[in-house]
Parts: sequence; structure tokens; C-alpha cells
Amino acid sequence: MIEQLGRHGARVKDLRRRIKHRREDEVIVDGRRLVNDLVRWEVPIRELYLTPELAADSVTAGWRAVALNIFELEPSVLADLAPTRSPQGVLAVAEAPRWPKWSAERGVALWLDRVQDPGNLGAIVRSAAGLGAASVLLSPACADPFAPAAVRGSAGAVFRLPVEREVTVEHAVERLRAAGGEVWASGAEGTPMSIWRPAEPCLLLLGAEGSGLAPETAEFADGTVTIPMNRGIESLNVAVAAGILLQHLRR
Repeated sequence: MIEQLGRHGARVKDLRRRIKHRREDEVIVDGRRLVNDLVRWEVPIRELYLTPELAADSVTAGWRAVALNIFELEPSVLADLAPTRSPQGVLAVAEAPRWPKWSAERGVALWLDRVQDPGNLGAIVRSAAGLGAASVLLSPACADPFAPAAVRGSAGAVFRLPVEREVTVEHAVERLRAAGGEVWASGAEGTPMSIWRPAEPCLLLLGAEGSGLAPETAEFADGTVTIPMNRGIESLNVAVAAGILLQHLRR
């Protein structure tokens, strides 16, 4: 059953508040492709909001079949609510994933230091998921990985790869050391990536946009790995650097 909502109803007001201030147990998703992915990945959809056109379209039958609650909103209302600039007539409230902590027994994990741009954070998670990382650990000052911009930047990968929040470098390194692994920092004047062969399990420390890793954080590493640069370019976007390093490790 589809419930029709008005612009000024209590549920719409509540949804607007939740979009601005996300609840810890839910993720707001908009866009047809992302909602398709939620259904394909069997992510529980608690609430589904559709325009009348989509609510009557057979293409959304799969969405409606799995959503716990379905609501219909006028296009102008849904467009006003949607966190993206190009709303597509659908918004879903999904259950936030609950991942176990990385055991550090195998694989490569990323630890991100103060990455505050949600788009960058999402892009890193997307690369990490696609290139075989085991987990992404976030320092206390990182952006919310389940904010709308981060979910879009990750192309939904935040639902596919374990992401841990509020992890200090001390705790991340302690976990890795207990498993007998290596800790590496990404930075300048280190081991050239071409000859970098870290043992697994491995924790790779990546710094914030612009400032890089804090010096006191880099001291936790066994070594520094450097991506060779040309034409006087000193550094790369953190998401690009993460993808290059992870691809190198796959070889």
C-alpha cells in the first residue's frame, strides 16, 4: 500500500530533519541507480518515497516489493527534499550496515586521517572496495561515510565494504601490530612505489586533503611509500593516491 503525503505533513517535516541530521542507524539514498543497487544487494529499505509517476511505473515494482513503507510525494516536494541537485523521483531510507571490526589477520586496510570532503571519502571507499581492500578505518575528524555526498561518491560501496568510524591511529596500529603486520604511510621522500613490497596484513595511512598526514601520525609507520611525480606536481588527490597504491598492491 502506498501512502500519499502532503508538503507540510509531519512525516515530511521529520524526513527533512533526518536528511539534514542523519540518524546513526539509517542512510538516506536518492537516485535510481543507487536504489537499484540497494535492492540488488538486499540492503533493507525502511522507507521508499516516490513521485506519482514512478509509483505507478512497473520499473519500480522491485523496489516496492522489498520496501517496508512506501510513500508518494509530488515531484516538487521530493525535489526539494532530495540531497542531490538532480533528483530522479525517488528517495530511500536504508538500514545502515553493521560491519565487524577488521581483524587485521589478512589483507590491506586504509586508515584515513582527517579526510573531511565527503566526496573524496566516498571515492576512496569505492576504490578500496573495487581494488580488494579489507576495510577502511576513519580517524575521529573524518567526514560521515554515510552522508549523501559520500554515499554518491562511493557509488554505494559504503554498503559493500566495512567502514569503521572514530578509530584513532593508536588503536588501528595496535590492532595491526598484534597480528604481526606492517604499517606504511603515504608521503614524500619515501620508498618508491615501484619497489614497494609490503607484507600483509598491511595498514596504509593516508592523510587529509592538502595537509597530508600529521607528523606525529606518520611516526607510527614502519616506512613511507612515495608515488613518483612529474612536471613539478608535489601531491595527488587523496582518493587518486589511494587507488594507485591499492592497484599497485594487487600486482
